[in-house]
Amino acid sequence: MTSIRSRLAIGLTLVLALLLVGQWLWLTLTIDRLIEKQVITRLQEETESLLANLTVAPDGELILDSEGLSSNYRRSFSGMYFTVESAGQQLYSRSLWDFNLDTWPVKVGERRVHYQTGPQQQPLLAVSASYLKQDRTLTITVAEDIAWMLEDKQRFQFVFTLLSASGFVILLLLQAGLVRQALKPLNKARRQLEQLGQGEIERIDENAPDEIRPLLTELNRLMQSMVSKTRRSRQALGNLAHRLKTQLTLINQIAESTSSEHTALRADIYQQTSDIRQIIDRELKRARVAGVTLPGKGVDLAELVSQLTETLQRIYRDKTLDIDCYLADDVRFNGDREDLLELLGNLLDNACKWCQQRVMLELSMTAEGLKLVVEDDGPGCDEADLAFLSQRGFRADESKPGSGLGLAIVQDIVESYGGTLSFQRSAQWGGLQVTVHLQA
Repeated sequence: MTSIRSRLAIGLTLVLALLLVGQWLWLTLTIDRLIEKQVITRLQEETESLLANLTVAPDGELILDSEGLSSNYRRSFSGMYFTVESAGQQLYSRSLWDFNLDTWPVKVGERRVHYQTGPQQQPLLAVSASYLKQDRTLTITVAEDIAWMLEDKQRFQFVFTLLSASGFVILLLLQAGLVRQALKPLNKARRQLEQLGQGEIERIDENAPDEIRPLLTELNRLMQSMVSKTRRSRQALGNLAHRLKTQLTLINQIAESTSSEHTALRADIYQQTSDIRQIIDRELKRARVAGVTLPGKGVDLAELVSQLTETLQRIYRDKTLDIDCYLADDVRFNGDREDLLELLGNLLDNACKWCQQRVMLELSMTAEGLKLVVEDDGPGCDEADLAFLSQRGFRADESKPGSGLGLAIVQDIVESYGGTLSFQRSAQWGGLQVTVHLQA
């Protein structure tokens, strides 16, 4: 969908363009009509002046007193011309020289305005009018060279077009600035949502225009509600786990107080209470994992990995572990630190348990988010068992101690982040390779 800024910009640009084009057409036509009207009025006055200087002799000949006329009519191709027609007689100005104006029959009392080409290709505006004088019908046509008017019109159109285009560009820039200023609150809200997702802030600033303030208020309310519900769920699960662990302790004490004759029964009780305790621990971890829907703080991966490797080397000091860690420069994780610690801890602990000596951890960023790869030089796992490694309680090798919950917990954490978990044989060492993708 087109952005709001683009839609506003396109809409306002079209409106401005239509307004300016309409203004240009209206003003150009108005100026043209005003000038034309002035010329026609002047030509009409010239026809009346010619009529006043015309007389009809007793023998019916037309006589024109040229002294009362403008000198422009006596100068060749001056731009002012006239012709007078009556009953086969015709008078014309000397300015026409040997050129004849185009004339049309006009009824007495009427006027006709027309354009034509005059001598030397001059553009002429002509007015023809018919009068009745001394019982004679006279048709007078007066024409004027309007090249000056056309030149002024073109000059005006050029200047006005240039000014209109400049004004249009200025208005577009002003409009872009106003739209950008009006959309600043939306950009601010978008940045704060990103910061909220990365755990840099806890609330969105609700100081925004009336149109988006209700949305920001509702987001803050939902966030607060989510935090409150998650906190209450964790507290309830913690209380339940505490009570159950207390009861398990009592059961174990009762089992220890039984006579030696019930050794098998005591062992069964210990096994069941151990299984129940593991289930409680796993569900508590799952409850904590549910908290990743809240904004998380950025995690210092280098420090976390360093602490983990030091701890594991102390735990497995009999192997003289060689743990190689590779962290890309841009690697980052904005989720829950405890989630990542649990995930890496289980993966590295599993690798250290089964390796001969070498373990490698590689963290990098991809388009999808954080990528973790853990490899070891241990015996690896059969291809048929790879798909079952993350199932709860599954153990590919029963010879070493374990609950079979570590990789299941890893699977829960990965799924809570919308990521993927895969197992394969290490290409370089032959042991197990675990690859995790966590969405950004």
